[in-house]
Amino acid sequence: MKNKAALALAVGAAFTTPALAQTTGSTLEIYGRVYPAFASYKASGATTGLPPSNLLATTGAGPNDQAQRYSIDAYNSRLGFRGREVLGGGMSAIYQMEQRVQIDQGNADFFANRDSFLGLTGGFGTFRMGRMDTIHNDWGNVTNIFGIKSGHFFSSTSLVTDSGLGGGGTGFDTRRSNSLKYETPEFGGFQLGLSYSPDETKGNPGRVQDADLWAAAVKWSSGPFYVSAQYERHNDHFDGSITSGNAAIQNATAINTVIGGATSEDTSMRLSARWQMTPNHRIAGDVGQLEYKESGQAAAGRFESRKHMVYQIGWEASWGGPWRTALTFAQATDGDCSLSGGVACSTSGLKSSEFAAALAYDFSKRTFLYAGFAQLNLGESALYDNWTNGTPPRGSDVQQWGIGVAHSF
Repeated sequence: MKNKAALALAVGAAFTTPALAQTTGSTLEIYGRVYPAFASYKASGATTGLPPSNLLATTGAGPNDQAQRYSIDAYNSRLGFRGREVLGGGMSAIYQMEQRVQIDQGNADFFANRDSFLGLTGGFGTFRMGRMDTIHNDWGNVTNIFGIKSGHFFSSTSLVTDSGLGGGGTGFDTRRSNSLKYETPEFGGFQLGLSYSPDETKGNPGRVQDADLWAAAVKWSSGPFYVSAQYERHNDHFDGSITSGNAAIQNATAINTVIGGATSEDTSMRLSARWQMTPNHRIAGDVGQLEYKESGQAAAGRFESRKHMVYQIGWEASWGGPWRTALTFAQATDGDCSLSGGVACSTSGLKSSEFAAALAYDFSKRTFLYAGFAQLNLGESALYDNWTNGTPPRGSDVQQWGIGVAHSF
């Protein structure tokens, strides 16, 4: 009752006396990170015709190679506001509003487009509501370069979270609007996390799908070791159909554009681990299984399932001075697939890999100069995308390098 009374008084004060809106137990922090770079992109060896046995990918003539071009990119630089108010009884209100800042060209959709929420934290754990990374994304994918695990050309996120069939799907590198997230207190280094996002269009006239999202994860950390296991399920997202780009096998062309009464269940299971071998050397890795299943197909020969494994490993080292290095390698396998009605299906040519290397020079704890290189090798039927300014051609070998500066505040 004391906490409820304190909360009621705080809300009342906010609407009556501006001077009382913040108490002595309230904090506000302005933070951010920017890391622009001068970058180069080139794609060669694109597939101009796909094997007819692989019906998952778009068939027919493909796009041409893409010549080398240069750009100034800000990647996912961000600006945020966060804070808390101590409510008493061990409970605090917490909030965050974070947005991507495209310092290279300006923002059209600026406010709260990254993790933004209001929550409560205390002896019961932490509960948040807003737009957030799922717990699968938040606690997993520990392989990164200089603290960057997505949104940069040397990130292998697309390779380990997407179907590899093409663009347009949800993927499992997910920041979801209209979300709830709960994290338990820590017990002996263990912690459990849950995410849920409902389908706010469920029940609209003519729509029977329920495109919600569920995720759960458990993690353990002790000294130099960190281990986590994650699971995420997307109902009626139809990533198998949507990303295939082959109209002949699709059960849906978008989440809200479904053919017949089809339903889907897309899942990701991942195990992540990190070991701080010495104060200056760290190794990390992830292994996962992505599976896309659809049922209730309108006809034979439609997408039914695809399952494949993904792997990545990274090593980051500091050499006793201002210099740091990082190496990562990731691979997605061909996997297997099926089409409805027993129609033959092949995943030939979907196996792909990416290698990245980077070098950094620290001017201070918050500012460093960096140079990086990434080589993405796409199987002849595959389409993964690590390019900021577009989509590579299917089956191409993509080379990118960049020189930039990073600053955190």
